[in-house]
Amino acid sequence: MKKPINILAGENIPYVKEAFEKLGNITFLPGRAITATALKNTHVLLVRSITKVDEALLQGSPVKFVGTASAGVDHIDTSYLNAQNIAFASATGANANSVAEYIIASLLLLAKQHSFGLEGKTIGIVGVGNIGKLVKQKAEALGLHPVLNDPPLAETGQFDHCSLEETLDCDVVTLHTPLTTKGHHPTYHLLNKHTFKWLKPSAIFINAARGEVVDTDALLNAITHKRIGPTVLDVWEHEPDIDWNLFEAVNLGTPHIAGHSLDGKANGTFMIYTALCKHLSIEPTWTPLQSLPLPIVPSIKMNTEHQPDEEQIREIVTNVYDLEADFHRMQKLLTAAPEERPKLFDELRKHYPVRREFYRTTVKLLKHRNKLQQMITELGFSEISEEP
Repeated sequence: MKKPINILAGENIPYVKEAFEKLGNITFLPGRAITATALKNTHVLLVRSITKVDEALLQGSPVKFVGTASAGVDHIDTSYLNAQNIAFASATGANANSVAEYIIASLLLLAKQHSFGLEGKTIGIVGVGNIGKLVKQKAEALGLHPVLNDPPLAETGQFDHCSLEETLDCDVVTLHTPLTTKGHHPTYHLLNKHTFKWLKPSAIFINAARGEVVDTDALLNAITHKRIGPTVLDVWEHEPDIDWNLFEAVNLGTPHIAGHSLDGKANGTFMIYTALCKHLSIEPTWTPLQSLPLPIVPSIKMNTEHQPDEEQIREIVTNVYDLEADFHRMQKLLTAAPEERPKLFDELRKHYPVRREFYRTTVKLLKHRNKLQQMITELGFSEISEEP
């Protein structure tokens, strides 16, 4: 590929201009507006998960590199890219910590709303990749006992694998699988009218993986007939044209933003940037540290004498990430006409407020408490400093 190269990027990729502008001529389009016509003179295509990249989009174009600043790749026809010798890079793992923090914030919020404690409960984690491993670690910090299910990874012997039925028979069930329709272990509609019967009527159910991993009708039926407990959804079938009856039925619903921390998104951009630099045999010169702002909540001071540990943790987490505000923003879409909601759903993602990850915040304790300090550090907060 000769310079200058033409780069077309989805406009919602954070810091894409800062990262890529020195590598070639860069133009921007909304992710859903990237068409075959727009790629006639494009050598490098950069997208997020809302842009489907396949033969219909790329055929006849000069594209030689595709990068997706997302962890999932179900929107990319990688077989076609391989056949056409088009280089490909994804941001697998970039937003894993952001999603894990979303799960922890969800559990703490539900525990407050429904007046229960998390310690001692079992948590079934379906999918134990980059995100599932972090969810396990953070859940254990809160005193939950993980039960793990991941058939492909189980074959490697990395962890004690349980059947799907055993994993769904937990107090909390959270999904972290990719979306697959082929192979030995397809995940499309993994949760369906049959497998939902394995959940307890009181089970907390969370999906922050892909909407199509869950059968919408089966989930709505399970909620309506009280066959499962509090439900949290960040992902939906047929986004952005989602089932609003399902949204109104869940306890917490958000517009596919679990992985949308600014740190996670910047990491995603950095991963595809360095991949393109390697493809072009160019030394990288940009890092997220050059662009990321200072944390919104650099430190939190806690008086730990009177509150139980879980309440303290909830207060700390809520100060850094107000998940309930995300839910309320999506609730407002119910006031719009149904035909307007898909566009507004995308707008919520495009204009998502800045959220920083836990490690950007220092927690200062006024009194030493071993267990609380351990919980705080294992959840990922940067450090703990005692004050006299």
